[in-house]
Amino acid sequence: MFNYNDAFSRNIGWITEEEQEVLRTKRVAMAGAGGVGSEHTVTLARLGVGKFNISDFDEYEVHNFNRQAGAFMSTINRPKCEVMAEITKDINPEADVRVFPEGIFEHNVDEFLEGVDLYVDSLDFFALSARKLVFRKCQEKGIPVITAAPLGMGTAFLCFMPGGMSYEEYFRFEDKQTEDEQLIQFLIGLSPSMLQRDYLVVPEKADFNAKKAHPFRWGLNFVEL
Repeated sequence: MFNYNDAFSRNIGWITEEEQEVLRTKRVAMAGAGGVGSEHTVTLARLGVGKFNISDFDEYEVHNFNRQAGAFMSTINRPKCEVMAEITKDINPEADVRVFPEGIFEHNVDEFLEGVDLYVDSLDFFALSARKLVFRKCQEKGIPVITAAPLGMGTAFLCFMPGGMSYEEYFRFEDKQTEDEQLIQFLIGLSPSMLQRDYLVVPEKADFNAKKAHPFRWGLNFVEL
């Protein structure tokens, strides 16, 4: 019943038939299958990308329902990367999906990035050590990195290409002494003008220090620090 060309035929026009065939062969890695990563995974699967490396150590909970593509009553307490692998295969049964359910660490990051054409940053905002590890490895391996972070009703879109400005040259994490200072540095790099801070109607719900600030709240807490 499934036919790749039929399934993604309505992408043609936005992309060419030749480009669609290229996407069919490409492998995209995403560390994180939550509010950001799950939506990226579904979008890329529907675009016709044929190969995925998905990582997340967490399980779905009820409080994920408002924003995470894999969060349903039927998936509560199920591993996020396992659920997203199933959803990807449900969209494209031909997809090659590899899962890394323990998360990404020094001992498995090379395997996670093996054969990868593009890394889409989907880690939690506060997962700074993992983010720096993956960014560094991508730079060493010549893998392009995209960060598309939801901020308010917009998106911060950053792309680090091999041979171009590195993540460290842009974010300058090592200029700061503490993790909190580095997180603020990351926030500034994502949203220098903080346009999203003026339209949160219940700003007290954001708690940067407790690491409970959802992406659309980040700018507000920076002002208070």
